[in-house]
Amino acid sequence: MKIRRSFFATLAAVALAFSAASLHAQIVATAPVTVAPAYNTHYDVFGGFMYSHFNPARGSQIHAINMYGFNGTFTDWVKPNFGLELTTRHVYGTIIPPINGYGITNYKASQHFYMLGVAARFLRTPKYDFGMHLDAGAAYGIFNKGYPANVQPIDLGIYNTQPAVAMAIGAFSDYNLKPHWALRVYTDWQPTFYGKTHQDEFAGSLGIVYKFGTRKIK
Repeated sequence: MKIRRSFFATLAAVALAFSAASLHAQIVATAPVTVAPAYNTHYDVFGGFMYSHFNPARGSQIHAINMYGFNGTFTDWVKPNFGLELTTRHVYGTIIPPINGYGITNYKASQHFYMLGVAARFLRTPKYDFGMHLDAGAAYGIFNKGYPANVQPIDLGIYNTQPAVAMAIGAFSDYNLKPHWALRVYTDWQPTFYGKTHQDEFAGSLGIVYKFGTRKIK
């Protein structure tokens, strides 16, 4: 119930951000305004380092792990403050299972995300911006590397290798270095749904944005 309340509260915050962005666009449209060069581009591509915190099992007997990798995101800014985005995320870590009779002490694991969503900027200055995004799609978790034949992670109480529904809900901010280049940070709640249950996963990314495609200002 607590997780459900947090989920709907997050969705409400995202909806509020999108509404604020739309209202801002309507107000701007009523009077001539100079758009900063950083927001006068149609597309951007982000690439950077990614971190996530993930629990590979339902119970508390197996510790959550740190996973590291990269995030690639493409955004089509259909308006200066509203965009459609496509993101792929790949993270890798090491799972330490409980003591078992199979001789398994640790093994590598990975997750691969493919999601679509929307993004909204609701604070823009020539030097930086702040916004929120909401993505949904699929994840594929590989949790059986290094296992002996005829043994599966579920035998140790860990999720088997499988696809799952995944989401990313959170905030982002750009620090504009030049009209076409910026530093970006993402901080996300990234829930996944392996094993007919859900995992509350934190994810964060830091990297470089390249902006391109001149927008026509009417």
